[in-house]
Amino acid sequence: MALQTDGIVLNNRKIKSIYFLLEIDCPAIANEAKPGQFVMISTSDNHHPLLRRPFSIYKSYSTLHPSKEKRGQLSILYKKVGKGTQKMSTFKEGQKVNLIGPLGNGFILPPLPSPAATILIGGGVGMASLSALGEALCSEKIYVFIGGKTKDDILCEDDFPKGKVFIATEDGSLGKKGTVVDLFLSEIERFDRGRPHHVYICGPEGMVKSLSKALKSKKWIIQVSLEARMGCGFGACWGCVVKTRDTEMAYRRVCKDGPVFPLSEIVWESS
Repeated sequence: MALQTDGIVLNNRKIKSIYFLLEIDCPAIANEAKPGQFVMISTSDNHHPLLRRPFSIYKSYSTLHPSKEKRGQLSILYKKVGKGTQKMSTFKEGQKVNLIGPLGNGFILPPLPSPAATILIGGGVGMASLSALGEALCSEKIYVFIGGKTKDDILCEDDFPKGKVFIATEDGSLGKKGTVVDLFLSEIERFDRGRPHHVYICGPEGMVKSLSKALKSKKWIIQVSLEARMGCGFGACWGCVVKTRDTEMAYRRVCKDGPVFPLSEIVWESS
């Protein structure tokens, strides 16, 4: 159940170019968070900007976690791109932050045991939710595809000790030159076509659209975590709808019904 609560900033630091890691002591949310869920954070104490900002939960440690130092903590991986995240980048240790969460429906984990592969494909801060998912996976066959424009956009590459990691950058500064979609398609033959592989995707809309088209004929179990601008975070404003093939409702709310959906349900609007 989502709740509104205050957390205390433990650390807030730049990790790469315009990417930051915010660590918060917030046991009420950390105890309940699941991979793929998010929080809405108030980035200002003077109502400017007015609306909260949505952020995927990157790491969360319950109060029962083996490490006493991490208990009750959650962390957010964010990119400084506007007024809200600019304000967040100035948060100081000990500062009080107001959050609502955990929100949304997270990833459904693959059943065990399974001879099929588990494939994670992401880019940018979309890797935050995939990293959280990676920690929860028990599969022995995990393949992780990470993409970015440059090496400074490659995040979480060290977060998957159980997986085989592939990296692509559009300028060729790290890994294979090209998009993460190109990289994945160049490796797709390694996956047994006869098995129902589990695929998890999170990243920019262009990347997700390309993967949707490329994987349309596959009989794989594919989940996508959508990125969207949100007004409230809990479905009241209908400001983050996506068109779906659901027979009961043509549009569904990314914040309330998602952000994770079966890829086959999404109807992409013509651009």
